[in-house]
Amino acid sequence: MFNWFYWAINIGALSSIVTTNTEKYHSFWLAYLLPLIVFIGAIVVLIVGRNRYVQKPPSGSLLIRAGRVIGTAIQKRWRFGKQPNHRNLLDYAKETSPQVDENGRGIVAVVNNNAFVDDLKKAVRSCRVFLFYPFYWICYNQMSTNLISQAAQMNVGPLPNDVLQNIDPIVLIVFIPVFDKLIYPCMRRFQINFAPIARITLGFFCISIAMAWAPVVQNQIYATGPNYSFLNELEEGQQKYNDITVVWQTPTYFFIAVSEIFASITGLEYASTQAPASMKGVGMVLWC
Repeated sequence: MFNWFYWAINIGALSSIVTTNTEKYHSFWLAYLLPLIVFIGAIVVLIVGRNRYVQKPPSGSLLIRAGRVIGTAIQKRWRFGKQPNHRNLLDYAKETSPQVDENGRGIVAVVNNNAFVDDLKKAVRSCRVFLFYPFYWICYNQMSTNLISQAAQMNVGPLPNDVLQNIDPIVLIVFIPVFDKLIYPCMRRFQINFAPIARITLGFFCISIAMAWAPVVQNQIYATGPNYSFLNELEEGQQKYNDITVVWQTPTYFFIAVSEIFASITGLEYASTQAPASMKGVGMVLWC
């Protein structure tokens, strides 16, 4: 399910091929108008199909409640010191002596609070791997920053320099079905345990290759004329790029896309399946 969800997202991501060429050859206002029209269509679909969706009434913010639990645990740990019966910091947030009214509502409140603390402990324990994801997203976001600037120093032909990042969704659209329908089933058939942590690790390795290739490309840019490394010192009318094809960037985008199959999709799946049912929202936030 998560593979195809991610696949569908990248179908939509291909729209930037149209918008980037529109802003280069027509105007920015039309490039912004096109996604606006699409969003209006999406809103219409949501309104028309609203009676078919599963709608749950709001029950408060899990993040706010989790923050309060963590704050309470820290306060009690600071106030009472280390307690031998509390093996986890969050155990300090549990209540043990409720004020019971005639309907027993105090006991119910304590049970609910303690169950929430236990679920929060499970969510934090299962999602510790996401502590490393900020480093992944820093590398991933180079697609919309430094790699675009790098492409501007290269010969892109008639294309906008920011259209190259569409290599990423194209690779994902091609390879997600390959992994989902061919590679993963074959591994299961041969009883190869490709666990989520192993997939995430491989994804981190792939994006490391992508980041290692980017400076190689930059070195080639500076080694190529006519401007070599003096691209920031050009005068008016001079060629703004060096005579090196932007195809050199392809491996970077390819390995970023492959890393998403292993790290991003698996992380999304891990956040949803490993966290308790009441904590799936917290797991998704930690993944992002």
